[in-house]
Amino acid sequence: MCCRRLCIFRLAFAIAFPEPFTSKTMPSTSVPDYIIVGGGLCGLVLAARLSEDPGVSVCVLESGSETFHDENIDVPANLAQTWGNPNYDWAFFSTPQKEAGARPIFLPRGKGLGGSTLINVMELTRASSVEYDAIEELGNPGWNWNEFLKYFKKSETFTYSPQEVEPYGMHFDDNAHGTDGPLKKTFPRYMDTLVQPALQTADTLGIRRISDPSAGDNRGIFVATKSIDTNATRSSAASAYYEPNKNRPNLNILTGARVGRLLTVKGSSSGIVIRGVEYLQGDALKVLEASKEVILCAGSYQTPKILELSGIGDPSIIGKLGIPVVLDLKSVGANHQDHLVYTFTFRLKGKLETYDSMQEPEVAERQKKLYTEERTGLLSATPSLFAFLPLRTVDKDDIILDSARKMKLEDANTAAQKTLKLQQQWLVNDRIPWIDINFIDRFMPGPGANFEPGKAYMTINVMLLHPFNRGSVHITSPDPLQNPVIELNAFDNDVDLAISVETYKFARKFSTTGPLGALVEEEICPATELKTDDDIKEFLRQSLGSSFHPIGTVGMLPEKDGGCVDPSLKVYGTANLRVVDASIIPINISAHLQATLYAIAEKAADIIKKGV
Repeated sequence: MCCRRLCIFRLAFAIAFPEPFTSKTMPSTSVPDYIIVGGGLCGLVLAARLSEDPGVSVCVLESGSETFHDENIDVPANLAQTWGNPNYDWAFFSTPQKEAGARPIFLPRGKGLGGSTLINVMELTRASSVEYDAIEELGNPGWNWNEFLKYFKKSETFTYSPQEVEPYGMHFDDNAHGTDGPLKKTFPRYMDTLVQPALQTADTLGIRRISDPSAGDNRGIFVATKSIDTNATRSSAASAYYEPNKNRPNLNILTGARVGRLLTVKGSSSGIVIRGVEYLQGDALKVLEASKEVILCAGSYQTPKILELSGIGDPSIIGKLGIPVVLDLKSVGANHQDHLVYTFTFRLKGKLETYDSMQEPEVAERQKKLYTEERTGLLSATPSLFAFLPLRTVDKDDIILDSARKMKLEDANTAAQKTLKLQQQWLVNDRIPWIDINFIDRFMPGPGANFEPGKAYMTINVMLLHPFNRGSVHITSPDPLQNPVIELNAFDNDVDLAISVETYKFARKFSTTGPLGALVEEEICPATELKTDDDIKEFLRQSLGSSFHPIGTVGMLPEKDGGCVDPSLKVYGTANLRVVDASIIPINISAHLQATLYAIAEKAADIIKKGV
């Protein structure tokens, strides 16, 4: 057996048949106060903030590399070059989805220092104040809109001029934005050819323009702010939080370090004590101890995986794999949620200069020069225009609402029942957007769509912000190098499908009328006319995907309600284990997640510093 395979076997065997933890297994290196598992968004925010105290030592274990500056990362328009690329992306897939054409769904996750902030679309959107307040109402004191706003502001520096935003009907409330935080936030310096026609069409449809969607009310159409600096370069967690602080002597980063399990010992009345972690680096199986805490920041897929490999989870799942149960916590890996999304595509008239025109050498050369010399143009931009709309936009007669009220929730687990009941209440709350329509100035693959060189395209992305499906993320093997099984249960209920059908009709009307419709030559995806609701449903099943916003698998809820972590983000039943990543968010919110995650990590750092 080769050395690498032997090490893999040793790690899997150690997890299946762990020996009692002893200090003799620890390396001779110094013991950090805090071990942070995962060098993504939340992990690097915590590392930067905790290491502000020179008397505190922090070690981050990251599976990927330290590369966070290259052309594919830094140049905003190149983002799609990272998706599916193993140098940047874990490239997870779901199980085949029964109600979505029996297809596995692609689920990218960033790999490397910076995590998914290296590969995301850079939107910095926030949900409504009602939704953040609801997190507190679910049983999490201190997690409300005012607290989130404080930490939104702490995380960012927003740079813009009133003159550049006024043509789009926007007037930012300076009290809602940060001025001296690490993350650089800007208003797009370049707008694609779809923005003004789409805004004008929205006016004709009665969709209001939002002056500042980040101030607690995000209903309407707006141009999103971006995690892009004033030099038109991506601002990631790595460039914003790690790079300025990487030379701190009390901050240690270990890359290529894949954590297999947590090392636990029986604790006192305060719970199980996490003494350290076991990880694979190259062909070496290593152990690292923490003197204070271990903090999981591995994300909604890998955090529950590490917990289950460590014997923390549902005994019926981990016990049958030969993993001794350390802590019975049945909701670990349950209640997975995501924003479901589908797309349809139009070929545009004439020779509009959209991102697809970059395939023409002359255009590519000109745009590259424009970006290099003036930091603007197609390469500086990502899709910017979003319409966040309440359910009543597509359900004026309350037909879907009535169906949703009749949904039976008894079969769902405790945590799912509580959040699903809240979603039923949200259906009638017009302050909460249910649909996100965004406009993309490029061809995106879809069922039956064929790309024709030399043509310009528009893709409409439609996102369901509060779907009623609940999935799971669980291990099926004690091998830490095997990915968890990700089940979405997409379209497993009639309500999500009905909302999607009506949203498709509305989004298509939006795209084919008014000034925006005047640009359209032909709809190419779907490739054939959809005449009935059944036709639309079949197209949606074939087109459905994820918006890459997984949450909920280690939810922050009261333990009696099926929660996994308390409001201080400590795992129930443990003395010194916290989770700080998207897995703790208990219910979907009407926002792309990164701004919310920066706020969560900033707040978590303050909680930890206070010793809560």
